[in-house]
Amino acid sequence: MIRLPALTADRKQWHLPLSNQGAGELLRCLLTDDAEQARTWFAGLLSEEPSLLLWCVCRASVWRDTPPRGIQDLSDGLAREGRQVLQWEDDDRAALAPCEPSQLLSWAQLASQSVLVSRLAVRAGGDGSLAHLALLGSLHNAVAWLAGSGRATADGGAAQPRDVLPAWLAERLRDLAAEPPADPSAAAIAKAIAVVQAATGETVSSGAVGGAFDFSVAEVVQRVQARWRSGDVDWSQVLPVATRKLARLRSLEGHFDRTLEEEKLTALKAFAYGASHEINNPLANISTRAQTLLREETDPERRRKLAVINSQAFRAHELIADLMLFARPPALSLAPVDLVGLADQVVSELAAEAAAQRTTLVRLPQASPVIVSADRGHLATALKAMCVNSLEALRPGGRIEIAVRASAEEAEGSGGTKWAELVIADTGPGIPPEVRRHLFDPYFSGREAGRGIGLGLSKSWRIVSEHGGRIVVESQPERGATFRIWLPAP
Repeated sequence: MIRLPALTADRKQWHLPLSNQGAGELLRCLLTDDAEQARTWFAGLLSEEPSLLLWCVCRASVWRDTPPRGIQDLSDGLAREGRQVLQWEDDDRAALAPCEPSQLLSWAQLASQSVLVSRLAVRAGGDGSLAHLALLGSLHNAVAWLAGSGRATADGGAAQPRDVLPAWLAERLRDLAAEPPADPSAAAIAKAIAVVQAATGETVSSGAVGGAFDFSVAEVVQRVQARWRSGDVDWSQVLPVATRKLARLRSLEGHFDRTLEEEKLTALKAFAYGASHEINNPLANISTRAQTLLREETDPERRRKLAVINSQAFRAHELIADLMLFARPPALSLAPVDLVGLADQVVSELAAEAAAQRTTLVRLPQASPVIVSADRGHLATALKAMCVNSLEALRPGGRIEIAVRASAEEAEGSGGTKWAELVIADTGPGIPPEVRRHLFDPYFSGREAGRGIGLGLSKSWRIVSEHGGRIVVESQPERGATFRIWLPAP
């Protein structure tokens, strides 16, 4: 058994316990790079380890501004922030302090009671949210967990559970203790607690708390308590070291990525300034001379060649202008923008080009406007560049779908921020992993030479970043590509 990092309040500490099996499963959750898998594993772990669930509730203010609605909310937070918040101090001897057999038995009994009450409350249902019932059912004995985990302060003051419990949970626990219960949810949990306390047989029948079910109390108790008695692997020595190393690694990776990006932008700015001065002046001269000769020329073939010279000079000038946009984007002119209308505008502008190559370009239905604060012109440029990228990658008969979604919560790194989402999905050849990592680098192209100007996706990334958003790419070879543009929603 290991104790979780200390909960602190008013110079008092609580070291909640974690079973050996729970420590191993927690380490597995922290080590995976699959965010969706981490959320699933954390949800299962929190359902079986009420002490870890209580610890998360007491620390949830780190990643949430509002009380959790259920266990899934907390598992989502752990998947995002677990490596940062689960940190043991180097000299935290209490985390590894031995536990008396009687105390370990007490923890095991509390854990089995929590799991049973949670399951009974959810199966019974009622008028409340099932997710909320599962959460409160697991936490109904939070005071008992904390009472056995607190440490007296140096001045002799006892560590009282009420000092560390979040206000919303303390209030809900008072509701559970009220006679009669304060609301239907409290009544369902109070009934489940009474059934568990009175249970002496193998099975709790559906008539005990209402609802159509039967399950074995003994089986649940045996499974949960076995987690605390298991001594096959001692994870207690590994977990604190592993979490410190994981947090250190993530910090170093983030610092390296930021430094690399800053250096790339600095080098690009220097190149853009030099190119703008050294190349734009000759280009202007070439274009002016070509236009002068074109006005005086009567031979059709020579006029065609002069027109090509002029158009290519302007194309080179546009390339440099795009490079300047990437290196030093102009200030944004922010105003409310409807992403649905913006998507329709881009679809209309590219309709002829899509039809010419027999590609279907559509916006999926969206019932209501999705409003963000943005520079409409720049955002349209970003979206159009991404659609053009998909058009260039598709063969005749392909399909591009644009979807607009409101109030989506980002999977990772959002801190609870609400986001609007633009999704561009195509049926193209997909993007290999070795190409995907360079996809937004200027002048990098994963297609054959001569297709695209090499700055389309780079411009899109820069514009979206200036808006405080981000672009996520999902793709596998021969399975198309999906670009997700996340923008902060008001």
